[in-house]
Amino acid sequence: MHDANLITTAMANRIERLRAQKEAKSQKTPQEVAKDMIDAKQRQKKRYDEEEKKLAQAFEIFVDEQLAGMLAAEDLGGPVVGDMMDVDDDMLATGFTQQGRLKTSKQQISEPRRQRRLDEIWGAKATTEEGEHLTEIDAAGIEFRELIQKLFTSLAGSKSTDAYVALERESAASRFLIRAKIAQFHPKDARKLRLIDFGRELDD
Repeated sequence: MHDANLITTAMANRIERLRAQKEAKSQKTPQEVAKDMIDAKQRQKKRYDEEEKKLAQAFEIFVDEQLAGMLAAEDLGGPVVGDMMDVDDDMLATGFTQQGRLKTSKQQISEPRRQRRLDEIWGAKATTEEGEHLTEIDAAGIEFRELIQKLFTSLAGSKSTDAYVALERESAASRFLIRAKIAQFHPKDARKLRLIDFGRELDD
C-alpha cells in the first residue's frame, strides 16, 4: 500500500507538471514556441559536441598509451591484443619467439633490419612525410586510426548495409575490431570489413 501511494503521488506530480507545461506553451505565440524548440535543439547539440570531444580525447589516449603497443606486438608475431599489457619499444625491438612469447635475450635486432621489418608490415605508415622513421607503436597507432576513420566514413556515407572497406592487409587492427565485435568481415570476402551498425539488425 505504501509503494502504491508513492507511485500514485509521483504520477499525480508528473501529470501536474505536464499540464503546467502545456498551459505555458498554449500562452506562447507560435514564434515563441519555435524559438524555444530551436534553443532546446542548440543546447542539445552543444551537449553532444562536448561529449564527442571527451570521447575523442579518451580514444586518443587509449590508442597512444595502451592499444597501439599491443597491436604492434601482435603484428610482429607476439601475443594477441590483451594477452600482454604495457608493451614498450624495447620489447618490440627484442622480438618474439615462434610461439608468440617475448624473447628472453635482451639483444635487439639491428636498426636496418628493424626498419625493413617496419616497411614490410606497415609500409608508408612507418615513415613520416619528412622521411622520419617511426616506431612500431607509432605505425600501429596510425594504421588503427586510419582504419577506424575509413570504417566510420564508409558507414556514414552508405544508406545500405554494404558499407565495406577493402583492407590493405589482414592486420592486428582488423582482427582486434572483429574480436571486440565492433566490426565484421564480409561473409564472402575476408578482405573487406565494415563496422557493425548497432542501429540495424545484425547479420546472421
